[in-house]
Amino acid sequence: MPGALILNILFLLIWLLNRSVKAIIPLLVIFFGWSYYERGFAFNLSPDNELLDVDPQLLQVLSYNVRIFNTYAHLQDENQQSSKKMIKWVANYPADIFCLQEFYNDPTSPVFNSTSKIGKQQRKRFYIAETLVNNNGVQFGLAIFSKFPIVDKGIIRFGEKTNNLAMFIDVKLRADTVRIYNFHFQSMSIDEKDIVDTYQDEQKLTTGSRKLLRLFKRGVVKRADQVNLLLEHAAASPYPVILCGDTNDLPYSYTYQRLKTNYTNAFQAKGWGIGATYNGKLPFVRIDNQFCGEGWEVLNYILHDSVSYSDHFPIAATYKLLNR
Repeated sequence: MPGALILNILFLLIWLLNRSVKAIIPLLVIFFGWSYYERGFAFNLSPDNELLDVDPQLLQVLSYNVRIFNTYAHLQDENQQSSKKMIKWVANYPADIFCLQEFYNDPTSPVFNSTSKIGKQQRKRFYIAETLVNNNGVQFGLAIFSKFPIVDKGIIRFGEKTNNLAMFIDVKLRADTVRIYNFHFQSMSIDEKDIVDTYQDEQKLTTGSRKLLRLFKRGVVKRADQVNLLLEHAAASPYPVILCGDTNDLPYSYTYQRLKTNYTNAFQAKGWGIGATYNGKLPFVRIDNQFCGEGWEVLNYILHDSVSYSDHFPIAATYKLLNR
């Protein structure tokens, strides 16, 4: 969608310079499509890209798809350096709440004992929503770490035939209680290499495009069901809500529309630029998000696009709990 906006602006300028009546066409497209265009970028006048000082009413939240800390052989580099650096980066990050997707914990491993390194050694409470536990006690799933006491917790399952789910914790934030959701929606199930190959190879264009469309449609339907389940649960929360996670969907999707209708997107409130969170060959892809409900004010938003250990960039935001 940023590309479509740029193209329309280009046509508008060309036809304006030529004093052509055709300039009205891109102008109308931009005008009537602005509510969709604006989801793909943010131009806040005074973005604050630093974590704010500690304040009793502030809550700093990190969300990060850690890609199982690169534990699989094809993801590992020499001496597992990226895994070690990623876990250390998360463990030392000065946030209050940590929402991690594609979480991995091996309690017997000196490298991947992540609940100990991120949680116990840093004096953080934590809760893991498991999608799988193998015979060695290795855990896969979602995790939330908190510097504040966890008074309640739970899992929202999206069905028996999926490893995607959502979780929540209720946190005692000084004199108040707040609810934090962490979610991971259905993957697009599309390899970026397949997309690139399809549009670079003329022979694959027809058959490849059909396959991509089938996969895309299946993902859209599943994510629609999942976001509805999450929002139904969040609507019943007795506490102010923050939602973090990997939507696996673009800002122009039904999934994003449903979230945006009910909650404030932290990037759109305080971010800058396109805000792409996917660390891959596909450009302009923002699929990681934080949202907040009534009772919160977004103070800043940080995209850590220099932290390239995973195929996602971590995002952080600071929220102020308003007087109720």
